[in-house]
Amino acid sequence: METTLTARVDDTGHLPLQVRRRIATLLLRHKGHDVTVTLARTAPARSTSANRRYWSMLRVAAQSLGYDSANDLHEGLALRLLRRDDEPIRGTPRRTSTASLDSAAFVLYADAAMRLLIEFGADLSDWDAHPVEAVDAP
Repeated sequence: METTLTARVDDTGHLPLQVRRRIATLLLRHKGHDVTVTLARTAPARSTSANRRYWSMLRVAAQSLGYDSANDLHEGLALRLLRRDDEPIRGTPRRTSTASLDSAAFVLYADAAMRLLIEFGADLSDWDAHPVEAVDAP
């Protein structure tokens, strides 16, 4: 059994009390057993600005390619670029969620999406003309 906890360490080097209590509870489940504890810094999440820029690109590309919505285009791109093994029992396609990508991985994904959109014939020439602040992600 594996558990992942994410928390901010305060200026004195301590975890919040609620997280320390959760760790203590988890340790009780492993009485008498060896455990491995791994600490790592959390990778920075993508910025709101990067997210808005991505969705702005999708709206322009969806209109150019004749998609009904930017979300439909997003689903297709994510399935193609972030594909994982199919679900083992039903065999349905699966992908990694873009929400789980850290900042660096999201930039790579968005760049690959842009290249693929251009390859498929999307006209992104006036993409930067669309105000990013006016575009809402779903």
